[in-house]
Amino acid sequence: MFTTFFFLYLASYAQNQKMADSLKLTLPGIIEDSVSLSVLKKITLSETNPDEKIKYSLMLIELSEKRKDYYHLQYGYSALGIGYRLRGDLEKSLESLFASATIAEKYDLRTNLGEVYAEISNTFLRRDNDIVNAISFNNKAIDIFRATGDTQQLALTLLNTGYNYYENKEYDSAIIYYDEAKAIFIEIKLTIGIAYSIGNKALIKRELGDYKGAEADLREAIEILKPLGDTYGISDYLIHLGKIYVDQGLIDKAIAIYNESLKMARDIGLKEQMRDAYGKLAELYEAEGNYQQAMGYLRQYFLYKDSISDASTVKKLADIRTEFEVGQKQAEVDLLTAEKKTQRVVMISIAAFAFILFILAIVIYQYYQTKSRINKELEALNQTKDKFFSIISHDLRGPVSSFFGISRMIKFLVQSKETEQLLEIADDIDESVERLSTLLDNLLTWAMQQQGQFPNHPEKLHLADMAGELVNTLGTMAKGKKIDLSADVQSDLVLWADKNTTMTILRNLVNNALKFTPEGGQVTISAQRDKQMVKTGVSDTGVGIPKEKMDSLFRLQDKKSTYGTSGEKGLGLGLQLVHEFIEMNGGSIEVESETGKGTTFMVSLPLFVEK
Repeated sequence: MFTTFFFLYLASYAQNQKMADSLKLTLPGIIEDSVSLSVLKKITLSETNPDEKIKYSLMLIELSEKRKDYYHLQYGYSALGIGYRLRGDLEKSLESLFASATIAEKYDLRTNLGEVYAEISNTFLRRDNDIVNAISFNNKAIDIFRATGDTQQLALTLLNTGYNYYENKEYDSAIIYYDEAKAIFIEIKLTIGIAYSIGNKALIKRELGDYKGAEADLREAIEILKPLGDTYGISDYLIHLGKIYVDQGLIDKAIAIYNESLKMARDIGLKEQMRDAYGKLAELYEAEGNYQQAMGYLRQYFLYKDSISDASTVKKLADIRTEFEVGQKQAEVDLLTAEKKTQRVVMISIAAFAFILFILAIVIYQYYQTKSRINKELEALNQTKDKFFSIISHDLRGPVSSFFGISRMIKFLVQSKETEQLLEIADDIDESVERLSTLLDNLLTWAMQQQGQFPNHPEKLHLADMAGELVNTLGTMAKGKKIDLSADVQSDLVLWADKNTTMTILRNLVNNALKFTPEGGQVTISAQRDKQMVKTGVSDTGVGIPKEKMDSLFRLQDKKSTYGTSGEKGLGLGLQLVHEFIEMNGGSIEVESETGKGTTFMVSLPLFVEK
């Protein structure tokens, strides 16, 4: 059985021989290469003669290579492939079309690539009706055209795919594709596309036995194509019209139609149409018993059939397709490799940028944390300063005021000659001077320590000697309040600490104990070894410390001085100095106190160890 194919391809829907002939006349007078490229493209698009199409396609390729114009170069190879296919040279056709596809892929000419895929599909369909490859490449083209929004090329490819399903006898699917294509052709007003939609659907009507409808549609399609000069389409539709007459037994009409198609195909060298016409005529003459004439047509049929498709051609076409697909796969691999490399670079860059941002955020956070901490420290220092001056102003006022009153009293007593009371006043002066001296000593010591100028030179200190010295120094004060001041320290306990600060620590603690212990009470200095430290205790039987004051015991408070059991006043610097000097010597302090029963301060300082 002889099969004929029909589909719409790139050149056929735009071919216009009159336009091609007109453009050929203008070509020699064109000077600019860019204009020549445009004219050559239009000639190859409009030309209906296969040999002329091939000739001008080669000219387009040569000029495009010279100009390094890859857009026109890609189109030149596409037009060349169509020309070879029209002439029946399927091997050269596929070779040129795959070359065009390679260029389109390389330079990302998406729409052009879709067009070439459609042409490759058409060529595979001509090669022993290879529907599988035809549908495969058509689907690739459809995907591209839907993505790019190229409705005209989409409609053309839908029409071709519909014909693929027609060849596979899937008529329902073919009608769906034809109807979608026709709707688009009507919308974009592409007359030749409408003609092919009508003609191709007529082939299905013939298969379903609707000969009258099929004949009417084919003649309508042929009449539309005649003004367009589409010889290829007309010749092919005439062969299908002949088949309808054969089905109806109208042999004479069929022979006349086949001869008309043969003459038209022979005039412009359409090998496929010539092959199909010779085959059909051979069948009819054989059926009529005219074997001699049938044999002549049969020889011509096999001559053109073999020239279009032989075993070596089929193998070469397969090799061309394989080579293209391998190249395409390699291109995909290269593209994926490049994309992965780019993604890796992007990810590394993002990670580096994120890391820099993270480090910067940490630096900024630390900066603001440090700034906030410094601000808080400055605020605390400022508050301490305010508290400090508030307390100093209050505590200095007492001794100074007493001096002011005492001076007046002395003057009055001298004038009144009551000299016996001067002894009592002398005692008051001694007490005020002592308090003022202690106050000033603590102020000076605290100021030096705050400025970091207080010397710290650790040395061997015999704790028993220091305790005895304190008992002797503060004994007068203790006797004045009838307090029992004693020391119970073993002679072998030796400290490793700074002498001046250690003495200040003990003196302030004992002084405070005497201050807050009522008459008849006891103040005791004791000590014991605790591993590498010496714990020195200063205990009293005084008034004790309220629980609410324990937490702030070693901080300067913004209140007035605390009064002792005999009205003694204190600045509040003593315990703060004690705490800071203990830390300076690497020690610690603990406090145990119960209101009304007394207080014990336990100071831990490093033990001297012989090396």
